[in-house]
Amino acid sequence: MGAKRPDNTSKKVFQMNTIKTFRTAAVVSLLTVSAAVDALTINFDYSYDTAGFFNDPTRKNLLQTAGNYFGNLITDNLTAINSAGVNSFNAVFSNPADGSTATIENFSVAADTLTIFAGGRALSGSTLGIGGPGGFSVSGTSQFVNNAVSRGQTGDTQGATATDIAPWGGSIVFNSGANWYFDSNPATTEPFSGNDFFSVALHELGHVFGLGTSDSWSNLIDANGNFTGSASMQAYGGAVPLSGTGHWASSVNGLVNGQSQQAAMSPSIVTGTRKVFTNIDVAGLQDVGWQVSAVPVPAAVWLFGSGIIALFGAARRKAA
Repeated sequence: MGAKRPDNTSKKVFQMNTIKTFRTAAVVSLLTVSAAVDALTINFDYSYDTAGFFNDPTRKNLLQTAGNYFGNLITDNLTAINSAGVNSFNAVFSNPADGSTATIENFSVAADTLTIFAGGRALSGSTLGIGGPGGFSVSGTSQFVNNAVSRGQTGDTQGATATDIAPWGGSIVFNSGANWYFDSNPATTEPFSGNDFFSVALHELGHVFGLGTSDSWSNLIDANGNFTGSASMQAYGGAVPLSGTGHWASSVNGLVNGQSQQAAMSPSIVTGTRKVFTNIDVAGLQDVGWQVSAVPVPAAVWLFGSGIIALFGAARRKAA
């Protein structure tokens, strides 16, 4: 399903002396245990999981494994955001419990860390998951505001000139009514039935990291609706066709350990099938501004599909 801007959102910029305020809409897009990894710490916060979807430690461990894949892959250094005194950062995100807009005032996030609020609830139709980076409002000194917006990244992270990305985190939610397969060891290759949670988690986290949801992504979509990021074009062999504006088209295949696999960021998945990140998915991360280091995929390619298609949720992109 394609990504689109919410019609009722906007960004406002004000300046008075040394104080600025940016306001960005909360964002969601398709589809707490904390663990430090080589580059980034992906901190999952389950405080909004009121339905108890993640009460089972196996589910938390599997989500953390998916998070650690990105933490090891991405090598950017993100500065901390520390709310204190006149400096205030308010995190805005989609509440996993009910989809409403949640705000945490005077929010802080450590250096090289993303906080992702995770939960489960009933989602409509065949939607398996929804996820995306969070919005924010920020006020304080110019230094604090500029740091909160950039987190130390050198490129623009907002609007029509964005070439980079610097989220504080975001939120993801999974369909509590879906027939899930929770693999206790995602590196194994045994056949399975149902919807592979690990695959969907990777997909939703891809949206948190800006695939289909960031300004730096939308700025690379041409007039024909194709993605023109240089790394992605090199991996694909030309402009990459999209499904809407938030996913690779279903026809897009990439490589995993030399084998062809439908891209992880395509809009649907076959039940009984695992999809990990391909070279094209990783290239997309590079194009939205992340620095990546090649790491082994967490598992090989699984193709035990039953032919039943499960859809990821429609993506709604961050307002500029």
